[in-house]
Amino acid sequence: MADASPESIQRLIENSEKGLKQIEISLPLILETRQAIEEAIKKQDEHNVGLDLLKMVFDMMLGEHEVIYDLSASLDALLKATDDYTKRYYMQSLNLCFCEACQLFVGDDGDEDGLLSRLVRLTKELHQAGCEYIARHIIEDIRSFRKEYVDRELRNITRHYDDPVKMYEKQKGLDNIDFFAKGASELMAIRMEVTVLSSFLLSLLTPNKSVHQDVVSKSSCGLDLKGMLNDAIFKALKKNLKGEVQRTLNNAQAALDDCFRLYENRKKAEKFLEERNLQIPDELNKLGSLMLLRMESLFLRYDVACSIWGYLNAASDKERSQNLRLIHITKQAALTHIYGYNEKAREKSMWAKIVAVEEAGDERLNTVDVEKTLKDMTSNLQEDKSNSNMFAHYRYKEAFYIPARLEAFGKMEHHTELMEAMKLLNVCKSMETYTVKLLCCMNENQKKERKRQYDEWMSKIDEFTSKAGHDMQVAEALRPLRELISMVYGDEQLSRNA
Repeated sequence: MADASPESIQRLIENSEKGLKQIEISLPLILETRQAIEEAIKKQDEHNVGLDLLKMVFDMMLGEHEVIYDLSASLDALLKATDDYTKRYYMQSLNLCFCEACQLFVGDDGDEDGLLSRLVRLTKELHQAGCEYIARHIIEDIRSFRKEYVDRELRNITRHYDDPVKMYEKQKGLDNIDFFAKGASELMAIRMEVTVLSSFLLSLLTPNKSVHQDVVSKSSCGLDLKGMLNDAIFKALKKNLKGEVQRTLNNAQAALDDCFRLYENRKKAEKFLEERNLQIPDELNKLGSLMLLRMESLFLRYDVACSIWGYLNAASDKERSQNLRLIHITKQAALTHIYGYNEKAREKSMWAKIVAVEEAGDERLNTVDVEKTLKDMTSNLQEDKSNSNMFAHYRYKEAFYIPARLEAFGKMEHHTELMEAMKLLNVCKSMETYTVKLLCCMNENQKKERKRQYDEWMSKIDEFTSKAGHDMQVAEALRPLRELISMVYGDEQLSRNA
């Protein structure tokens, strides 16, 4: 994997951490001011374009602050990661941020709800031609950025586990940290353009007073008991969990590589049989299904572990909340894939596939406790979907999610979220264990079947030899047949005894 130099990495880490601290100070003030403007708009008897534009400026400020915070937090985690799987996980997170930032500000072609698109309309209505020109220039910069750095296919398969082979092949191509660092730098530069435009509009709309003045005077120096509790929980978990999670992730990429290699070998064997017009054994098809299930379970386990790792490496309560967002997104995607949020979804779930494999053969697994946990964890999955949409997107059409997202961060109970994440990590480990057990059971069943066929053939040969009166010539003539049967149906020990 192509890494930047240690000096460059350290500089980027320091810059991203400084950026995070600055945003943590200003973001609450911007949010409170925006809320005050919203209240003022509600009290107006008639439409006020100036207030609408002022609110739009604070939407822009909220948007660029939250984007850069996500960007800096993911970049910080990427640069601190020591194993390939975790690095690739945070490259995907950066790509998600790139994609959603473009969607927030300009959207797709024909999307009129992007923040900059709405700003263009408002500045045009107020005859601010200079601001309109700058906004259109920034839109073009963002569109150029999207062509260069946004990978839509990667964004669409991130946290979607239906096609593990495609996920593996796509992730395997993520090997250039410099590319994502440069993309982050480009987006930060565009952010400065947005900041300059927002600052100019702010001075234009509020020339005689500071918009922040009232908000600053209202800020409290009271005790943050919830923050203190979250900090205590974080320190206890970091001490006890960080090493365990890192050890899990150290073997992640190697485990996936091995699983993929075995799956590819099975495909080659299948192709070999097809080219010779030979029937593909049911065991080979079953083996392929189990290997795919194992890959899915590995992706699930390691993605959950990565999201927990990010939380344990965060430097502040706000950054930990941001990582809880990733935990939440990963948890929602994982539980939906493993068990489904209703009976119809459950029919296509990973759980249904495992149960089908178990019921189709002689394999028997003790799944009662895990299914009970899954039922409990998925009981509110459908109702919780709105939070997942809010955490995954900055906006969707006219819906601007960032204020509600920040409010949700403030309400998060860190210990509850982490307990759920650890519970899910154990479930993913159990799913992985099930796939291994099913493979082992399949192997044992195949051995028993080969032994049965070996014994059946050898019994027939012994019976024929007995009827021939133990004629030495007959016995010698049948020796090659015995050896062939040992090669086809017997294991190494049987072959030696033939």
